[in-house]
Amino acid sequence: MSSFVTEVLATTGRLEKDDLVKKTGKLSKRVEDIKGEIYETITQRYVDFVPSLNTTLDLTTRVNTLVTEVDNLNNKIQNEVQAQLSTSTSEFQDLQTQLRRTNTVLAVLGSLYEIQQALDSHHNDMDNQQFISAAARLTQIQQIMEELQEGGYCELKILTALGIELRVRKENLIHTLGEAWAKAVVWNIPRAKDLNDEDRLLKTELRLTTVTAEDATLPGTPRMTTLVRAMKDMNVLQEKLKVFARRCLEYIFLPLVVLPNVSPKVVTMMQSEALHFDKQSSSKETVVPTDLYFKINTVLEYFNKHLLGIDVGTPDSSLMTMFSDYLWEDLSQAIIKGCLVHSIPRTSQELEKYMEVITATEEFVTSLENLGFLHGKESALMRYVKEINVHFANKKCQDILAFARDLMTSEMLDTVQVGASDDMAPLPNIRELLGQQTSKKPKVKQEESTTAAFEATFDSMPELQCPFRLPVCRISVTVDKLVKLAYATLCEASEVTTSNPGCAVQMFYAVRDMFELFMEVVPCYHEENLKKLPHLTAVHYNNCFYIAHHLLTLGHQFLEHLPKPLANSFATFVDQIPVLRELGTECLLQQMRIQRDQVLEYLVGAHNFTNVAEDYNRGNAEKAVKKVLHQLTHLSKVWQDVLPTNIYCKALGSLLNSAIQDIIGKVTALEDISADDAAQLHSLCGIVKERAPLLFHPVVKEDTKNKKAVEAEVQLYVPQWVKFSELMTMLDASLQDIADRWADGKGPLGHEFTAMEVRGLVRALFQNTDRRAAVLAKIKQQ
Repeated sequence: MSSFVTEVLATTGRLEKDDLVKKTGKLSKRVEDIKGEIYETITQRYVDFVPSLNTTLDLTTRVNTLVTEVDNLNNKIQNEVQAQLSTSTSEFQDLQTQLRRTNTVLAVLGSLYEIQQALDSHHNDMDNQQFISAAARLTQIQQIMEELQEGGYCELKILTALGIELRVRKENLIHTLGEAWAKAVVWNIPRAKDLNDEDRLLKTELRLTTVTAEDATLPGTPRMTTLVRAMKDMNVLQEKLKVFARRCLEYIFLPLVVLPNVSPKVVTMMQSEALHFDKQSSSKETVVPTDLYFKINTVLEYFNKHLLGIDVGTPDSSLMTMFSDYLWEDLSQAIIKGCLVHSIPRTSQELEKYMEVITATEEFVTSLENLGFLHGKESALMRYVKEINVHFANKKCQDILAFARDLMTSEMLDTVQVGASDDMAPLPNIRELLGQQTSKKPKVKQEESTTAAFEATFDSMPELQCPFRLPVCRISVTVDKLVKLAYATLCEASEVTTSNPGCAVQMFYAVRDMFELFMEVVPCYHEENLKKLPHLTAVHYNNCFYIAHHLLTLGHQFLEHLPKPLANSFATFVDQIPVLRELGTECLLQQMRIQRDQVLEYLVGAHNFTNVAEDYNRGNAEKAVKKVLHQLTHLSKVWQDVLPTNIYCKALGSLLNSAIQDIIGKVTALEDISADDAAQLHSLCGIVKERAPLLFHPVVKEDTKNKKAVEAEVQLYVPQWVKFSELMTMLDASLQDIADRWADGKGPLGHEFTAMEVRGLVRALFQNTDRRAAVLAKIKQQ
């Protein structure tokens, strides 16, 4: 009976459904049991750290068995029962929901199983130093955990524990890779502070490993390759390469740029190749571009062979390209500033030979491109060498201004005479300076005739009236060189007008800047000496006027040989002439004010020439007058052969005039002059009268015995000289002589003194008598 019922139920499907329900319930219960056991096992291992190898193996077997039974049940449901769902959909809906839940839990368990397997494999890879496989395992774990988190399981405590374990494994791998990198890339850098750059570089060494080791994924791969690829997978390669590039720049490339006698050398050692540096005998002060290019290529080829040539699986960004990104900008600037700047030619002839440097630079850039170092990048080196005309002009002007400034800050005591009578052509011949350039001009004959006519007119003019004739004087040797430098620079600018007009224009303005620099630097740099040393003041005055003298025609001389727009009347220096003249004049006037104050200070010691009949007062007055004459004599010796004759006489005459004017003022201010005082005053004035004309020896010359000639020359430069002479006459004259020389204000005394001054002197010199009253009556106030 029971077998019959069974057959009937099997036919209707009820028994099958009951059987499936029972099996599904049993499987669900077993899944929950295993889920709990897996959770407890993983928690004990990664949270409580309890050893559980046998338990893990048993759970693995049970999970595999359970997976097999679930798959069989699922297939049976799909193949046998699914066809009957149309009639019993509502009955199987709960069963399918429970099955999906079971499949989901089973998938999570499978993922956790894969994580466990990957962690075990990672541990074995780390023990065998198979860094690529170890990195791949961690990447696999990371992907599985991300999938679980995306599926909504991020709140599972077990995932938190596994995440912590993953981070620990990553940090451990990164640390291990760092230690392996330190063993594969070994720097030996001397740390002694007393070493210079050359000795430090000679003792610097870099070793790159050549050891090979078996790897699980890449058998026979060199250890460096394994290390680099694993570092790339762990995203630490760029940082390591950046630090490596900065070290190479600091300890290898920058020293090679500045040290011409050191070159790199590759030495093969056991399990590695080392980069050493040898010293070579060289007399060069700077590195030649071709030599530097060869040294850099040697180093980069060494890097490419053992490190930077490794394929990391990214064709768009190789190691060499990454290395270039961190290095090339600083390295190219160092090459430019430390090497190419010094290779810029200094003359036009050297500029023509610079093509060799351009060619060498092109070959160097090509070699860098072949190495992949400059792939798709514009080279700063090529831009620099192709703009050589601009750099040549800049350097030329910098050298000119630097040399000019050195001249300006040099001592000015060494002098040379200019404007001599036997050499009355201070303006250089532009045709001689430019050689055969002017012979190509079509109007040479006409220009020569014009020049000859000008020279004839020039020679026929008096020396002091001709604006183009420089008076005889002495200038400093440095200014003489400065003016010659200006002519040489303009001549060179004229030579490159056709081939390099921009350079010619820049050189012209460099000459202008040179004179602007003179006007700013010399007064400031020599300020103290110009105040203390009268000789230096006179030389500076001559320097300023000598430069201004040449600037009168300097621009006009080179006008036709310079490029446009300079040729359109812009090539001129005349705007600098007034500034230079004012600079020299003000310096000399300042010195004269200092000397005048010194002279007047000496005269203070005369105590206003009172009671000079007494021995003490007479000694003081005589000492003061002699000090003044000594000071003027000293200035005469200092300035006599330096300043132009007319300037010298005006300067000494002005100082002497100040001294005489002070003496006249103090004597005329005396209210009582005894006969003995008058005699002593006359004697003191006689000393001045006798020795003062000798100050103008350059003018007086052989006429010192001719009293009238002497008087005429002195009167020309000392306005108070005649008045001083009249004062001496009054000191030794009688009342009648004074009255005769007054002659109703029309005599010589009346031309020099006012009636009040004469009346005061008469009252001081003579006693109150009828004769004095009569004379005073004749001297009426005008």
